[in-house]
Amino acid sequence: MVNHRKAKEEDRADLSALWQAAFKDEQPYIDFVFDRFAGLEHTWVAEEAGQVIASVCAVPVLLKKLPGVYIYGVNTRADLRGKGVMKALLQTVHNEEKKAGRVFAALAPASASLFDYYKLFGYETMFYRRAVQRSIRANLWAVADFDTITAPRLATLREERMACDYMSFEKEAHAAMVQDLYTGGATTIETDNGYGVYFETRDTLVFKELLADGSSAAAKILEAARQKTGREQAEIYLPQYSDVFLGEGELRPYGMLCWLDGPHQLTDPYMGLMCD
Repeated sequence: MVNHRKAKEEDRADLSALWQAAFKDEQPYIDFVFDRFAGLEHTWVAEEAGQVIASVCAVPVLLKKLPGVYIYGVNTRADLRGKGVMKALLQTVHNEEKKAGRVFAALAPASASLFDYYKLFGYETMFYRRAVQRSIRANLWAVADFDTITAPRLATLREERMACDYMSFEKEAHAAMVQDLYTGGATTIETDNGYGVYFETRDTLVFKELLADGSSAAAKILEAARQKTGREQAEIYLPQYSDVFLGEGELRPYGMLCWLDGPHQLTDPYMGLMCD
């Protein structure tokens, strides 16, 4: 018989083994998830014969002040995949989180094929990003502050600049997410007119988030980043309805949402920087 419950300290070995088999992450990142980002208190497991056979994190988030959970780390023991184990566990998570006052569950599929998979569980694609490719012109006078955005500062900047209904973590998970960005090699950049979070690839700056007072302000952020890194190309992920570089780029699906108590009205929903 399969039992569904919250994770406990004694589940750590099983949780780590499942996570490593599913996602190939090293132990420090696994510990980060269960100690800082989600915590065992927000991790649900399916248990059979005393062994954890599946797990999922349900991290508290807000969207337009609506309380919900961010579903992360969905994994099932390899020999039991495709047998309904995760479907049943997610249904339990939905029911229990609804009882706790959460009105939605959201997630960011790790691959394009998973959008159809999660659709079977009641999720619909609700969050899109605009992917823009741009060459960055040289500007010797471009200036900005780098790596000065702390977790509280990022929360403040998003509150000031998001002209949409955006998803945000509660304080501890937000701080963990920012730590994960920096640990993963992200650089933050800020000017008086905007900010960005980017990663450096071999020849391109990949901006996971860029919010600014229009295209001119955004271009100056890119130019300052070029001055620092030498990269002349940028790949930029923007909120769907952003007026930055309006008319450019390709709209791509990013996140899905499942209402737990009936749909609510949203204005330009946005989801980004989710430890996906």
